[in-house]
Amino acid sequence: MPNVASYNKDCRMSSERKPVWQRRFQVEKLIRQYFWNLHFEEVRTPLLVESPGMEPHLRPMLINSSQTKRKIFLSTSPEFGMKKLLAKGMPRIFQICSSFRDEPKSPDHRPEFTMLEFYETQTTLDEFQSRVEGMFIYLAEQMLGNPTGKFRGQTVDWRAPWPRFRVVDLFLEHLKLDLRTHQSSALLAARARELGLQAVDAESWDDLYFKLWLNFIEPKLPAHRPCFVTHYPTSQSSLCNRVKDEKGFEWANRFEVYVGNFELGNAFDELRDPARQRANFEHDQEIRRETYSQNWPESPIDEDLLKAIELMPPTCGIALGVDRIAMAILGVDAISELTPVEPYWE
Repeated sequence: MPNVASYNKDCRMSSERKPVWQRRFQVEKLIRQYFWNLHFEEVRTPLLVESPGMEPHLRPMLINSSQTKRKIFLSTSPEFGMKKLLAKGMPRIFQICSSFRDEPKSPDHRPEFTMLEFYETQTTLDEFQSRVEGMFIYLAEQMLGNPTGKFRGQTVDWRAPWPRFRVVDLFLEHLKLDLRTHQSSALLAARARELGLQAVDAESWDDLYFKLWLNFIEPKLPAHRPCFVTHYPTSQSSLCNRVKDEKGFEWANRFEVYVGNFELGNAFDELRDPARQRANFEHDQEIRRETYSQNWPESPIDEDLLKAIELMPPTCGIALGVDRIAMAILGVDAISELTPVEPYWE
């Protein structure tokens, strides 16, 4: 019989001699294999949609089409379509597809990128984190031969369990600031000024939060270990359920995946209350109008989605950038290194 370990080693060595963009394709293949092994079903949902998402600061791409009088957008995420499949009785699904967001390119961002989303019903967010850990460990072992690798000057240990940090605890540790007692913009602005940031009371609470997060919290996340950041402010999470902490304060029941200050993915304990979801969407639309006025193409609320989430069983889901996954596993500094064909915006 052939020696499986020797065969895998030979395949890995052959892969390591390939250009990094070619190895990125191998990462995508292995992601699929990981989910097939767990009996997830791969699905496909439309890329052309009427409702591309309601996030206030996530700008969709509008398509000019002679085929319809309605506005059509390129999908910013397959989330809405996948939730409609969950409502039809599919309990474990994943999708790898192109997604589009009208935002400036950078070493970490591109207007067109590859998204991985997967959803699992009848599970908890804690159990769901194990799925994420398992995928990265599998990728590291298959691509690198061991559960460690190099990324942005650091040796990253992908082995589980990963550290978990609540947002409120990070602010307490690094800024001596309790977000539960700083619920007004004036209080948060005052603390920001004490820390040397430019801040005015008229700024929104979320804008001030992000100033503090980006300047003082995100840089302190461990660079040698991936981690989960959990329990976010409810104002930043319109698509997930809420959970109370030990003091009875409500947080969004979600987590983000980081390695250093590099965000890899965003997961939710999915909201299934159509009335609350509608109210959240309407609130997000108002923020868009106030912030961007006519510089933002209006899109309708997805009424079919509201019907679908009421039929969904308890579900956890996550969106991860495949290009970012490949960057972290392969030790690539810029997303442009993974693109063998130059896109139009270059």
